[in-house]
Amino acid sequence: MNTVAGYRHRSGNHRVNGSLIPLLLTALLAAVVALAGAGCGDDGETATTAATATVEENALAGRAAEVFASARGTDSEYPGNMITAEQLYAKLQDPVEAAKLSLLDTRPANEVASQGSIPGALWIKMQDVVNPENLGKLPSDKTIVCISPTGHTANQVTTTLRWLGYDSILLKYGMGSWTQTPAGTNVTEADAQRALDFPYPVIEASGASLEGVSITGQPLTKPSEADYDELQQAAQEYMNANVFDQEYPFHHISATGLYDRLADPVLRDEQTFLLDIRTPETFDSLGHIEGAVNIPWRELGEPQNLAQLPKDKLIVVIGDNGRDGGQVTPILTMLGYDAVTLRSGMAGWSPTPETPRIIEAVKNAAYPVT
Repeated sequence: MNTVAGYRHRSGNHRVNGSLIPLLLTALLAAVVALAGAGCGDDGETATTAATATVEENALAGRAAEVFASARGTDSEYPGNMITAEQLYAKLQDPVEAAKLSLLDTRPANEVASQGSIPGALWIKMQDVVNPENLGKLPSDKTIVCISPTGHTANQVTTTLRWLGYDSILLKYGMGSWTQTPAGTNVTEADAQRALDFPYPVIEASGASLEGVSITGQPLTKPSEADYDELQQAAQEYMNANVFDQEYPFHHISATGLYDRLADPVLRDEQTFLLDIRTPETFDSLGHIEGAVNIPWRELGEPQNLAQLPKDKLIVVIGDNGRDGGQVTPILTMLGYDAVTLRSGMAGWSPTPETPRIIEAVKNAAYPVT
């Protein structure tokens, strides 16, 4: 949110030299004319637009802080707003638990046709999910499980739905962890395998144990009615954007793409900002990319933290596995930043405990589809 700096006005007894009176009268007249002009014409419209922009920015930034803070922690059934294929399958076998969930499949239509879908899933094209007519199809009293090919676009659907007040989570590694798919093998598994075979460098890996580190998220609140239309419009503009007409399609950058970018001194120093949203303990224990700034995900929306982010550089959001960072990128984009997600996160950059879990999840994908 914007913070308006205060100022102190010092008053007292002042003598006005008679020779200054004409100048003061002239200044007063100019002020009156300026005030009159503010009510009409371009100057008035500019002033109104500026005031409106400030209100809108505050509303968006305020919601960003709420959504970031609500990311489920380690004390949740769904840490990081994610559910694994194993968890989801078990819940769907229990009628009581299954009734609490609503499955939303946003994969391309051709993938749904060729690969099948999880039984009971509603299909809506990713780019159309937050259009008003489709939001009306989504339950407000259930947890919506978002499903995409690898989890790297479901994270964007998840966070925009949470932005609008829906209780939403994502299938952690996407459909490729539910059944065998090309995306699961060629993207999800390939990212992790490359990190094992050809790791990129990290610094300050202390190796300290992460056991016992607890993370708690705040409850997700509903947006206010006064702000809802504005928030929905921002989400719709983000989701409706042409994902191919971008330097990095789908707001992703691969580990190799980032490594190459950082190898260029100009791109690295003048045009790139590395934002690592992991916990400070993880940032230090598992190491981080040189030059990365660590601002934990749940604290990112605080005004003093948003103020650290540049709007004239590409912000690369770095999480643990990419499905977390990808929940940050859409909100930063709606706030006017140029942001992309490091696909597969640090687990795809250099080996972390998450890296072998990704490979195992894809190799074991054998749940039923319709």
